[in-house]
Amino acid sequence: MRLLILFLSAAVSLGARAALDASYPELDAKRIEAIEAMLPEQASGFGAPSTRREAWTNAEIVAALEGKKVVGHAEKMLTQEFPAWDDEAYLTFSKTGSRGEGEAMLGRRSGWLYPLVMAECIENKGRFLSKINFLLNEYAGEKSWTLPAHDRSLGNYKGTAYDVDLRSSWFASELAQALFLLGDKLDLDARTKILAAMEQRVFKPVRASLRTGKGNFWLKADHNWNSVCLNGVTCAALAAMPGRHERAVFVAAAEHYGRHYLAGYDTDGYCSEGTGYWNYGFGNFINLRERLLQVSGGKIDSFNDPKIRAIALFGFRIQMADSIAPPYADCHTGSRPDDWFVRYCNLTLGLGVRGYDPPLRVRLGNLNTACMDAFPNSTSVRKLAGPGENTVGPRSYFDKVGVLICRPMADSTNKLNASIKAGGNGNHSHNDVGSFIVQLGKELLVGEPGGPKHYSADTFSAKRYQSKILNSFGHPVPVIAGKLQVDATKIHPKVIQTNFTPAQDEIVIDMTCAYDEPSLKKLIRTFRYSREGAGSVIVEDMVVFDSPQSFEISLPTHAKWKQTGERVIEFSSGGEAIRAGIQTPDGFDVASEEIENSSPACTRIGLKLKKPVQSATIRMAFVPVQ
Repeated sequence: MRLLILFLSAAVSLGARAALDASYPELDAKRIEAIEAMLPEQASGFGAPSTRREAWTNAEIVAALEGKKVVGHAEKMLTQEFPAWDDEAYLTFSKTGSRGEGEAMLGRRSGWLYPLVMAECIENKGRFLSKINFLLNEYAGEKSWTLPAHDRSLGNYKGTAYDVDLRSSWFASELAQALFLLGDKLDLDARTKILAAMEQRVFKPVRASLRTGKGNFWLKADHNWNSVCLNGVTCAALAAMPGRHERAVFVAAAEHYGRHYLAGYDTDGYCSEGTGYWNYGFGNFINLRERLLQVSGGKIDSFNDPKIRAIALFGFRIQMADSIAPPYADCHTGSRPDDWFVRYCNLTLGLGVRGYDPPLRVRLGNLNTACMDAFPNSTSVRKLAGPGENTVGPRSYFDKVGVLICRPMADSTNKLNASIKAGGNGNHSHNDVGSFIVQLGKELLVGEPGGPKHYSADTFSAKRYQSKILNSFGHPVPVIAGKLQVDATKIHPKVIQTNFTPAQDEIVIDMTCAYDEPSLKKLIRTFRYSREGAGSVIVEDMVVFDSPQSFEISLPTHAKWKQTGERVIEFSSGGEAIRAGIQTPDGFDVASEEIENSSPACTRIGLKLKKPVQSATIRMAFVPVQ
């Protein structure tokens, strides 16, 4: 009751009481009423409040949370100076376009919340409470909870126009979880201020969007912003709002607007944002699914959507050797589908993929995820199902976008893996139609470079494709008559043919539409992966112009490379090596260039035909060095 009075008094001061009875045109009033009946009387978060000592003294839970380590960390913080708010760091983005300074400053400050709150819950002696109250007052007084890159007008910073972004939604959910865990142990003044700040910066702006359909674009976005922000905002509401009806509104909104996120996936489950954003976006979708499942007593389950199984299987099907995914879109080289998410999906959906047995690790560092994982959840009573029809085999083909992953047979000594993409460009697109990558053992030796390493103001602007790692220059695709590829989000390359057998996989792609060059009549790329012997990859380009034109192919690499013959280039890394034999009508010139903003920096090896051609076939054969 005390928390109810506290929250309502803060809300009234901000004019929120009128919003409690406002209508939400896109939400079903009967569904809100039904959800309200499912929710508990009191607000709640993941795990248990610290007053439930039987939970927080459970040796298994404390060990999973690395209790001794986190208490030791928090002890050191008691004598350390809290990082100061830095206007200059926050405003760096608005002045120079650099994101790192402001994001690092916010991270240094928010990073104090987890260890201090977790240590107090585990120890329960009250010695961390003074510092936590100090933190809450500091956070309530911060000029912005929003990342500087998402506050271009500085409306959040100036306090003139709040909207919700990836960071503010997450931070609100962490603060709300802290309030749930510590409750009345916290000072009334600190709690009042942080609840008022959450209302002003998060809940009120979202309510306004629900009423008017304006602002907070992510509500109807079909990419990671939707799931991330909905997860943060909804978990914050469930843990901090005492009014059951108000919580039901936010849950109904999560149900309704969350469908936009799922709409961003093809029916085959392919994530055009790349594997890193599958981890981020679908990972937040999973966390929200678990919260709603728990708070509704199992009655609300977003995994009931028929599309979920395919989306979950993306985490398995995109993998090459060592669980590494091809780094398409804004994905860093070496990225993998997060092991926690694939295990969670394997258990809760009964996918039956071997090698992903329980238990799941505890994701430390965030109050919500740590409590979700350490305390009982929907995986706690699940056991891995037997091998099923969805067990990942020697290939994955996402036919809606023409992305192919080729692997050797499970019992083979062949260590060669490869991938190619015909399309699949949506949010976080690169101009990379026909891009491919070749992997030997655990080493990505040549092809798709991954990146960018860092975002800047230009990354998501009209200048995006000026970057050599985002336009086609840095990808393993041709430069046609001196021209790079066009914006890949605006074209539809065609897969002409596929032929998949136990011994070989072949895909043929018409890449002609990827170039705005009048003289180009045809550009066909054929990709063949062989599982025989030590394996091989052949990439063959057939080009036709109406007059002789220049032709150049790019081979980006993070590996060491050397030209070992007139038409041979060798790539090596980590004890693995492959040789590329290159066949062209005449000779070619080799030129290399370092590209810094890939992830990590890569070398682009350009192979330019010595003479213009009207028609030609260029063939590259990649084979392991024996």
